[in-house]
Amino acid sequence: MKKFKILLLLLIVSVAGFYSCSDNDPVENDIVASKSIALRTTLNEIKKANNINGRNSVAAQDQAFCFNFVFPLTLAYNDGTVITIASYQGLIDVLTSETPVLYIEGVVFPFQVQQEGAIITIENEAEFFALIQDCNFYTVNNTVFDFTCYSIVFPISVINANQETIVVNSQTELLALVTNSAGTVNYQLNIVFPISVVQNNQTIVINNLYEFFDLNNDCPSSSCICTADYNPVCVQTPNGIVEYSNMCHAECAGYTQSDLVPCAPACNITNVTTTPGTCNANGTYPLTIDFDYANTTSNEFYVYNSAGVLVGSYPLSSLPVTIPNYQAVAAGADYLVVRIGTNFDCNATQQWAVPACQTTSGNFGTQLGTCFNIAFPVQIQFQGALVTANSNGDILQYYFPAQSNIPAFVYPLTVTFNTATGPITVIVASQAAFEAAINNNCN
Repeated sequence: MKKFKILLLLLIVSVAGFYSCSDNDPVENDIVASKSIALRTTLNEIKKANNINGRNSVAAQDQAFCFNFVFPLTLAYNDGTVITIASYQGLIDVLTSETPVLYIEGVVFPFQVQQEGAIITIENEAEFFALIQDCNFYTVNNTVFDFTCYSIVFPISVINANQETIVVNSQTELLALVTNSAGTVNYQLNIVFPISVVQNNQTIVINNLYEFFDLNNDCPSSSCICTADYNPVCVQTPNGIVEYSNMCHAECAGYTQSDLVPCAPACNITNVTTTPGTCNANGTYPLTIDFDYANTTSNEFYVYNSAGVLVGSYPLSSLPVTIPNYQAVAAGADYLVVRIGTNFDCNATQQWAVPACQTTSGNFGTQLGTCFNIAFPVQIQFQGALVTANSNGDILQYYFPAQSNIPAFVYPLTVTFNTATGPITVIVASQAAFEAAINNNCN
């Protein structure tokens, strides 16, 4: 058990200074904040400890907390604004005014914390993650071991320990990322948002880490502390068989060994084939999908493209299925994911060679801000350097339609399209994927 020491938090009244990347002071402009999952985790713990639920003012309370920040502390909002916090009360004030649109997501390393009388310097995100692990904070990693509050809609993208963006197709693959054979966890789960979850038979889009923690905070609380291992057990409920990641989670939900039943045979998909046809006049092409399947009670399957966007749902009885106007997401080789019903672990992927179809992206300059909006900040390659854009006006300075349909962005990008059925947010991993998404949603 970790020891928690009650720290008396001395409240120092001071004025917090706000800075932005547009300031002219060269010292202020040299401030570089790093996005930090460990910071967002810690801030979530502080908000829970102080019962911050969007009220206008909250007085800081003495809390049984594992460590205390040494102030001043320099943080950054998700829009790039940098703020220096002078006291714990100042931090509480900032957290109280957060919203899903404007929230703290970054910190300037190094910074210091006080823990059991000692001052410790935190140099980077890895050291910060180790600190919050020692404190038994509820991290993003912990969320993947509780299947009872909601289900993640797969596939999703994550950034792995090698800083590579990869596609995760099931809960099992997600669990494998955050555990190892020794039972230790050295990797901090880094989800690429937005993602979708199913809760109470409703699909909810989670746009960022702030919303993800809010979702988990609303889940029923439990005093149980379970190990991070995947040894699934199943119980019979009025709504069918429910799987828990291990017996500890089942016991936390009120079940005992006598309630266990055999888990249903695992759904599986095999022999997936994808056969492209001749290009259509609009640059799309027909794509025929076929596969074998077993152990499922669902009557339909879903197809997601390599950008994680839902292409459509189709009856299993109609296999093989031909999608008449499949839009290329990548050049050369592409892949898709098929998932049967709502079984988020019943997935399979298949790759194929993409036909060389002629496509156009329309006028990016007029579509930006009307058909779609890009989440800021973004980076653009320009004359051998990387520049940061924080607005549509910034982007258009580096848009040269005679040279390219789209500015030379650094991917991935988060883009929201204003479609006839409402806004759709996608993550595009390349220029080809961006052009394909524009063709799908704007033309």
